[in-house]
Amino acid sequence: KDLNKFLPNVKVTYVLGHDWRNDPFILSTWSWYRPGQMCSSLKALQIAEPPIFFASGDIADGWRGFIDGAIESGLTNARYIQQYLNKRFPSH
Repeated sequence: KDLNKFLPNVKVTYVLGHDWRNDPFILSTWSWYRPGQMCSSLKALQIAEPPIFFASGDIADGWRGFIDGAIESGLTNARYIQQYLNKRFPSH
């Protein structure tokens, strides 16, 4: 009904949603930070603990919470992993 107020000729035939909070593989939604929280915690969250590396759009330097941030974080951690493996296995 609400959509028809703006687009009177549109007929909605299908709607799909997902309950991320009850998904057994996710159990949450996107991150939500208090004001100033990322200023005080971001760098600590980004520190790798080799051999564990954590990439997430929620701890990216830019565009946190968006695919752009996820890509940035993934690329950054891929470089860290490459450096780690090169040091650990220098002959490869």
